Amino acid sequence: MAALLGIAFVLLIIAYLYRDDIFQSIQDPGQPFQTYEPPIAPVYTEAESWLARPDLGEDPYTLEAKGDVFVAVPSVYRGGEHWNLPWQDRKRNKMKKIVRPNYVSPYGQAGRLFAPNYRQASLYAFMTNREDAQQAQDFAYQDIKRAFEYFLENSPPERPIVLVGHNQGASHVQRLLMDFFQGDLRDRLAVAYVIDHPLPLEFFKGPMSNLLPCETPEQTGCVVAFGSFTSKDKVIAERFSERLLVHNGQDYEAIANRPTLCTNPLLWTSSEDYAPPRLHLGGVAAEGLDPDMDPAPMTKQSGAQCQGGLLLVDIPRSKSLRRPLKVGGKFRTLPSNLFYEDLKQDAKRRVEARLKSGDLPERAGAMLDDFEMEVVEDAPVTIPD
Repeated sequence: MAALLGIAFVLLIIAYLYRDDIFQSIQDPGQPFQTYEPPIAPVYTEAESWLARPDLGEDPYTLEAKGDVFVAVPSVYRGGEHWNLPWQDRKRNKMKKIVRPNYVSPYGQAGRLFAPNYRQASLYAFMTNREDAQQAQDFAYQDIKRAFEYFLENSPPERPIVLVGHNQGASHVQRLLMDFFQGDLRDRLAVAYVIDHPLPLEFFKGPMSNLLPCETPEQTGCVVAFGSFTSKDKVIAERFSERLLVHNGQDYEAIANRPTLCTNPLLWTSSEDYAPPRLHLGGVAAEGLDPDMDPAPMTKQSGAQCQGGLLLVDIPRSKSLRRPLKVGGKFRTLPSNLFYEDLKQDAKRRVEARLKSGDLPERAGAMLDDFEMEVVEDAPVTIPD
């Protein structure tokens, strides 16, 4: 009996030491992507294909002058059965319960929210650099691209655009910046957020050469990017810097320790100055809230500092803002947003700055307000003899 207990104890120790490898291996779909039958596609003209979408029956020209926000949401699907999540899967409940209040709602004060459901690549597809994984990621991006084209069809030219991507969504947002914002559409961009996915600095001299990193809080037409890690996140920080795939406009390639953009969300610059917790506007651990309910932010939870392309953050004072201790917890999307209030205020500020810039067409409603109609009084008609 003692021998069996000893063996069990040893096995538990081995399982703990190799828990991340075990977690990864059980998420493998077990079939090549080439023979995989993908889930049915979302239809973006239908409301159910969106996690968030405004009432498109309203005349956008009569709405308050704000922006339109497109959000590519983070990963919720670990893998195991599929390479790509069926968008009608029960994981949609997690989207509404955790993803929407933490990763979509912060941007609601900046403008109308558009967040598509899409056949996102499984978490496993970001744990390996196999060709299958690259195909799964590209498959997910094609949904995001179609959704964004629909977004553009319903976003009038006088409304600034806020582009948001968290985690897997940030990878897709990088490609949107390359595919859509290297021309005149850049003039509508208030800000793009690339969060928790590496963005190589060299891209600003290549496939994203029409854009610049944000260096001041009022700058517009620019990109904010950071991946945040505490002192306990060494494994995922290493993976972020070395192994994750980035798309260069043509193909996927490993980040391989290339210099990456780090924007400090407490300072809104890429300097390596330490920002103390007193500058932190607030994090949120929101779960199951109604779409119109604003959670109360927890302020002064963490300081932050950019170092070597990574955003190093203090361990938050509140446990609800920390990474949960569970199998695969290092890789899962957090049920909280440490910089919720900071992002909320920043997006709103940059939209207002873009509206004041004079770069956008004047709103149709404003044009009518400024148009003075001359009133012609009735006059008798004289019939000549």
